[in-house]
Amino acid sequence: MCLSVPRRRRWTLTLTLLAMALTGVIGGLLWQSVETASIVAVQGQVTAMQPWLAAARFSVIALVALLWPGLLAAWHRCGGISDQRRSVLLAARWRIVAWLLVLELVVGQNLLGQLVSALQGVRS
Repeated sequence: MCLSVPRRRRWTLTLTLLAMALTGVIGGLLWQSVETASIVAVQGQVTAMQPWLAAARFSVIALVALLWPGLLAAWHRCGGISDQRRSVLLAARWRIVAWLLVLELVVGQNLLGQLVSALQGVRS
């Protein structure tokens, strides 16, 4: 299913407006939650959700790895990319997945911070 340029623009605008609306709703709910609850309670909820959020991020990375060839094939069929560009992007799939994993481990799992604190604990 290839979309024409005006239809793509309409979809882009619609999805952008939807993302803005969802961001506003979530932000409003979070603002209300912070104002009505104590910071300790909110921090406890965030801490309790961390394993689920990490699992969701790892699932998205796995989906990127699994769906990458199909997405590139669909994009190629629509005429969005050439054969050569498709081959280059297909070859870059595992490099992209590896970088997403590195970002998740360093930022999401705070691997660097845990390493530094472990090294400081050894020195003490």
